[in-house]
Amino acid sequence: MLVLVATSLTVVAAWNWSKEALFERPPTGVSPADYQAAKQAFKREHRYDANRNDTLYLLAEKAIAEKRLEIAVACFAEIPTSHPDYGRMARYGQGITLVALYRAVEAEQQLRELISLEEASPKIKPEYLIHARQRLRHLLEVALRFEERHRLLRQVIDRDTDQTFEPVAACFPTLVRWNGPDAVQWIEHFQASNPDDPQLNIALGRYRTSQGRLKEARQILEGVVRQHPKNLSALAALIACLREADDPDEMARIVQTLPPRSPNDPWLLLLQRGALAMQDGKQEEAAGAYEQLLQQDRTCVEAWQGLGQAARLLNDASRSKKALSMSTSLGRIQNHLAKTVQESSSPSSFLDIADQCGEILLNREGAIMTRCARRLAAKDERVQAAVKFFRERLVEDHEPPLLGQ
Repeated sequence: MLVLVATSLTVVAAWNWSKEALFERPPTGVSPADYQAAKQAFKREHRYDANRNDTLYLLAEKAIAEKRLEIAVACFAEIPTSHPDYGRMARYGQGITLVALYRAVEAEQQLRELISLEEASPKIKPEYLIHARQRLRHLLEVALRFEERHRLLRQVIDRDTDQTFEPVAACFPTLVRWNGPDAVQWIEHFQASNPDDPQLNIALGRYRTSQGRLKEARQILEGVVRQHPKNLSALAALIACLREADDPDEMARIVQTLPPRSPNDPWLLLLQRGALAMQDGKQEEAAGAYEQLLQQDRTCVEAWQGLGQAARLLNDASRSKKALSMSTSLGRIQNHLAKTVQESSSPSSFLDIADQCGEILLNREGAIMTRCARRLAAKDERVQAAVKFFRERLVEDHEPPLLGQ
C-alpha cells in the first residue's frame, strides 16, 4: 500500500512539474535564460515574485527597447486581453509594434479590439487610445479605405481628440494628395507582408494606376477580381485602371458584372458609375451617382465637376450653377491645404479655409478649421469672430456644437 501511495505521489508531482514547465515555456524567440533573467529583474524591482504575465510584459518592453520587434509581438500576444493590469496595454503594444513591422492586417485587428474596449469602458490613459486611433487611421489611409477613415475621423472630431493632420483629412477626405512617395512605400511594405490580402492588393493596384504603371496595376486588380468577383472596391479599381488604359471592350465586360447602384457603393465606384453613365448619354443616372457620393463626401471636386456637366446637359441651370460654384471654391481650398499642413502652427491658414467654407455653406468644415485656429490663438479677434459666426451656423444646421455653446 505504501509503495502504491508513493508511486501515485511521484506521478502527480511529475505531472504538476510538467504542467508548470509548459506554462512557463518562454515565447518564441526568448531563451530560457532570458526568461528567467526577466523574472529575477521583475522581483528585484517590485519585491515580489513575477507571474507569467508580469514576465511577458517586461520581456516585451525590453524587446522594443532593443528593437527586437518580432519578439515583442510574440510576448504581447501571449498576454490575454482580459488581464486587468496588462491586457489592454498588450493589445496596444502589439498593434503599434505590428504597424512598425508592416503587418497591417494583424495590426488592425489588435487596434480595433483595443479601441472598441476602451470606447465601451475606459481603463488606460487617454493618450494611448488617441495614438491607437491615429495608427488605425494611418492603416486605413494607406490602404485607401477612405470611407472607413472618414467614419473614424468623424468620431475623433466629435470627441475633440483630433491631432495635427486629422481635421484636414476629416473635412476634405479626397482633396489631400494620397499617392505621395511615403504612402507608396508603406503600401508596398504592407502588401509584401500580407500578399494575399485583397484590400491591400486593391490599394496597390490603385497606386500603380496613379503612377501610370497600368500593366502592373491591371494584373494585380484582375487577380483580386478573379478571387473576389463580387468585391465592389476591386471592380471599381479595375474599371478605373481600364479607363486609364483605354480598353473600352474589357471595361464594358467588367461593367456588365456590376450590380445596380446601392447605398453601400464605394466612393470610387460611384465616380466610375457617373463617368460611365455620362459616356452613355445617361445624364440623370450620372447625376444620381455623383449626388450619392456628395452626400458622403461633399468636398469631392471630381463629383461636383461631374454633376455640373450632367446638370448642364439636362438644362438644369440651378444644379449646374451650384456645382460650378462648389468646384471653383473647393479648388481654391485645395490650393490652401498644402500650406495649412506645412504651416500647422499658423491660425490664419486655418481661418482662410474656414472663410471659404463659410462662403459655400460648408459650415461643419468651417467650424472644424476654426476650432484648429482657436487652439493656436484663442484670444485673436479674427478667431473669436469666426467662432461666433460658425456657432450660429451650426445651430441653424442642427449640427453638434463643435465650438461649444
